[in-house]
Amino acid sequence: MSIPVIFSTGSLYTFGIERVFSWISESGYDGAEVMMDDRWDTHQKDYLRDLSDRHGVRILALHPPIYEGAWRLPPGETLARSARMAKSLDIPTVVAHPPRPAEIREWHDGPLRKAREEGVVVAVENMPKSLKPRGFLGFGGSGSSYLPEHLDGLGELTLDTSHVAASRLDLMGVYAALAGRLRHVHLSDSDLSGGDQHRLPGKGRLPLRPFLAALARDGYPGAVSLELKPFQAGAPHPEKILERMGEALRFVREGLVLPA
Repeated sequence: MSIPVIFSTGSLYTFGIERVFSWISESGYDGAEVMMDDRWDTHQKDYLRDLSDRHGVRILALHPPIYEGAWRLPPGETLARSARMAKSLDIPTVVAHPPRPAEIREWHDGPLRKAREEGVVVAVENMPKSLKPRGFLGFGGSGSSYLPEHLDGLGELTLDTSHVAASRLDLMGVYAALAGRLRHVHLSDSDLSGGDQHRLPGKGRLPLRPFLAALARDGYPGAVSLELKPFQAGAPHPEKILERMGEALRFVREGLVLPA
């Protein structure tokens, strides 16, 4: 079975989610990852179900809001409620941002456990080291959970390639440490000069082709989700967006094909 290649709506959060779904459909992706934010359109399950049906785009991952989101709930409640909504929409995966290492055990035994009880995969994401602000859900900061060992004991995981680069870690080394627990991938590139860049795949220096080949070789069971920054994805020009979305899709699909 081929690995689904999907597109995160967070890559184009400066546009309405309706337009992003239309571009995902037109570009030929296997599905979408919905990034929840301050807009109710990203939080209401009936609307998301209708959006998916009308555009013929399956939602294969749900990303709870990085900050408060439209619900304005505490982060633990937001995660559990997101997992509940994913279950009701038959979305198989929810991405979770972990807190700082010192808070992980309590988080694991509380909010993470509660979210997983909803019956969906809740895949904990490696964070970037280099971001300075520490916001909602413990995102960023030098004390963030960015090392593979920070994620020990957390079960199913998301690997974000841009976060690996921002933390100045070796991508293939991080993959080797996490491979058996990976259930979701956020794919983008970086020129390795610092920062969380989320560049178009192939427009940086990360070894993304060897990484994609390893996913295919090892029978990775999740999806590969393109998570870019809007400018890198071609914003604000629709023609450029479609061109770059198509380019990224070809890059990933070619990288996931093993030699005969």
